[in-house]
Amino acid sequence: MIMNKYFDEIFSLKGQVAIVTGGAMGIGKGISISLAKAGANVLIADIAKATDVNSTINELKEINPACSYMQVDLRNISLLSSVTQKAVELYGDLNILVNNAGIFKYRPMMEMDESMWDSVVDLNLKSLAFLSREAAKVMQTKGHGGRIINITSIDAIKPVAGNLAHYDSSKAAVRMFTRSFAKEVASLGILVNDIAPGGVNTPGAKTISGDNPSAEQLKAMEQQTAAFIQMLPIKRFGEPEDIGHAALFLASKASSYITGTTLIVDGGMLIM
Repeated sequence: MIMNKYFDEIFSLKGQVAIVTGGAMGIGKGISISLAKAGANVLIADIAKATDVNSTINELKEINPACSYMQVDLRNISLLSSVTQKAVELYGDLNILVNNAGIFKYRPMMEMDESMWDSVVDLNLKSLAFLSREAAKVMQTKGHGGRIINITSIDAIKPVAGNLAHYDSSKAAVRMFTRSFAKEVASLGILVNDIAPGGVNTPGAKTISGDNPSAEQLKAMEQQTAAFIQMLPIKRFGEPEDIGHAALFLASKASSYITGTTLIVDGGMLIM
């Protein structure tokens, strides 16, 4: 009984307000569900239409009826303040920001065009940085600290796959932004950390070979995935909830003396 009370106190997010970008599916959904289960009021900010994310929203509302959703293109920097304002309007506060939204597609640098490079960097890095600033402003105005959690990748540490120079560069930059911004806002009581996932079983991961992979490409991907899993020290791909649990740790009191660091959640991929 004492143990249950202790863990409830350490990991409870009851009454706290969280924004999760790209929270409609995949890793973002796993994070949103974990935070909601811990008691947080979660606002998902995603470019997807509401009709496309009804199942996620319904699932979240079953956990916490206060959870909500707003459609927004985070690459439009002028709209970012509306995201934090929406959280305050709905829930009266903002305690946690999870910068999860991101995109990637395989493309050799030798074939890269400027628009693809910019689209990846604008979402993965630029929007993340400026939304972090907006969230920190709210946390400062409210007179309390907060948590900013950035989703990077093990590719920010080591290029695991080829043909991802744009993605790897953006994620490595986010890792450095995490450290720099953590140093800047530490005096405000705001802790800034990042999570570096390895291979995670998500809808996006199944379509990285292109927008419309052929049957042959899908079969080849399945074979490569099966072979890769056998090489992992932990013989499975990660699941969105694995990253959700890591985000809960960084959002909770359990990590109150941690800032400016990377939590690697990769099933041992980097030690292969």
